[in-house]
Amino acid sequence: MRIALLGDIAAFGKYCLRNDKNLLNYFDDIKKYLSIFDLVIANLEAPFVVNEKPISGKSATVCAHPKNIELIKYLGITHLNLANNHIGDYGLDGYERTVELIEDNNLKWFGTENKQLNLNYDGEKVALMGFCSFNTNPSPVKSKSKFGLNYLDVNKVIENLKDNDEKGYFNILSVHSGQEHIHMPSSDDVKFARHLANQFNYVYYGHHPHVIQGFERVNKSTIFYSLGNFIFDDVYTSKDKEKPLIALSESNKTGGIGEIEINNGVIKKSCITPIYLDENKMLVGDEVQTANLSEYDSHLRNACSEEYNLERSRAISSYISSRKEMRDFKWYISRLNLNSLGIIIKSKLNSFLYNKHFSSKLKTMEID
Repeated sequence: MRIALLGDIAAFGKYCLRNDKNLLNYFDDIKKYLSIFDLVIANLEAPFVVNEKPISGKSATVCAHPKNIELIKYLGITHLNLANNHIGDYGLDGYERTVELIEDNNLKWFGTENKQLNLNYDGEKVALMGFCSFNTNPSPVKSKSKFGLNYLDVNKVIENLKDNDEKGYFNILSVHSGQEHIHMPSSDDVKFARHLANQFNYVYYGHHPHVIQGFERVNKSTIFYSLGNFIFDDVYTSKDKEKPLIALSESNKTGGIGEIEINNGVIKKSCITPIYLDENKMLVGDEVQTANLSEYDSHLRNACSEEYNLERSRAISSYISSRKEMRDFKWYISRLNLNSLGIIIKSKLNSFLYNKHFSSKLKTMEID
């Protein structure tokens, strides 16, 4: 059984079918490449929206027009993770429209409403589950059920993995976590992923940083810390439609396909194949000249050490400084409003919840 894991998908801007009627041609090569896999799983970052209004308390909200479900189907994507920080950006109406559209097009989803998928495919039993970390500033999913977004909680993840394992399912754990635009995963994420690999045979399928963070094999498990972007364009806000809040860098344009082959519940092969959002088409594999995947993997050799954490902190500080250089007095004045206050309050709350449900629990566990 061959499975492809894709990073963040947000079909807006130049990657929106309404804006380019010939867009599907751009993806011809990657469509052909993905056709060799039995399952193709992606992180659907942007909800499908028509007239729904964005929620407050976020610096940027993203969405896609419903027509772009055609792009999802054209690529051969079979399953969509919804456990991410943007799926609730347009409230309950936007979320429900998205789920309805997915189901109407015979696609499967997981990652919200306490939902996971248990698949039986050609003799292989695979469980798909998704969780979103509080460190991503997630938009809440206010569904009509008592459950909403599947938040990353150490105990809940281990409980699900153990239950699936006892039932004979191979686990694929989709995790939305980390620092955006940084190639080094946090020590918390590394410790957690490795700890799970000491208890289970599973796949850690990471996304959110919008850049590749490398992968490693631990015992009989494979860990993809972040696969970067699959489809993503420059991000604009309603306050400034001329200058992007985030313009894609070369690292943002370079992503990876996490590939695994499972036989009798055991990983036989795993790797990352690079992709690149080129001007005229998406490049895949040997066509990608910008990817140095071994560089990202090398960061992990000293992961969690003091030296590693210092290097990561420097990378984050450098990124934040570069962002500040893009902001002038007018930018700061435009942010003096209640929405900005809401962003600050929400950030403090999410920091508290992240410590409560994740980082504090790691400290009480025996982590190698």
